[in-house]
Amino acid sequence: MCTKQPAMTPQQEALSDTSRSGLSTYKQLMVGQAGFLQLLLNEVIQGLGFWMPGLLGFAFRAVTYPWILSRCGRRPAIGKGATIRGGGQIEVGDGLVLDDHVTLDARGKDAQIEIANRVSVGRYSTIAAKQGRIRLEAGSNVGSYCRIATNSQISIGESVLIGAYCYIGPGNHTEEGAGALISNPMDIRGGVSIGAHAWLGARVTVLDGVSIGKHAIIGAHSLVTEDVPDWGVAVGTPAKVIKVRR
Repeated sequence: MCTKQPAMTPQQEALSDTSRSGLSTYKQLMVGQAGFLQLLLNEVIQGLGFWMPGLLGFAFRAVTYPWILSRCGRRPAIGKGATIRGGGQIEVGDGLVLDDHVTLDARGKDAQIEIANRVSVGRYSTIAAKQGRIRLEAGSNVGSYCRIATNSQISIGESVLIGAYCYIGPGNHTEEGAGALISNPMDIRGGVSIGAHAWLGARVTVLDGVSIGKHAIIGAHSLVTEDVPDWGVAVGTPAKVIKVRR
């Protein structure tokens, strides 16, 4: 059997390191720098609440999931199958709505997720801050099957509407050197900013380094590689501004 170590991402390399115990790796994945008591609390709460159905499940998660978060506002509504990783680095405001099977993942000691009041996240969507920061302002609405992820920062403004299957924040591996692309460092370009009241149609991808202005509209299936101004309408792959509404 070949024992040569394959090329991989730094995260992949750390999590698949067989010299570490499985418990240590699992703890790092679920609660990061927190201690084993926090891991135990996390296991009890998510273990009991993960699949609990109906009103009983909503009530149980509303009462107990705040214990594994850094801060939680009033009356969260958390669907079954919701996964919290790195809860000590996640803050949420009043009236949070997480549909079924949403994942909030703050990974790394500098990672942070901040969700303001009355934000809704659709089922099977993932918000992942990997050594970065993500903030969703009040009233923003994330559709189903979306992925919002960053190694730097993502800021989503007040009452932003994000259609299903959107991908916000992906970065590129650098192309330098003759080695495998998978192990090359990421090309970090400062994150993504989306202004208040913007609307992203279904299956939009917004690359790292892009700023989308207030009240902007991005057409479905667009790939946004350049900034879009306030009130702009952009469509296509790559997206081009076709008009400014005011």
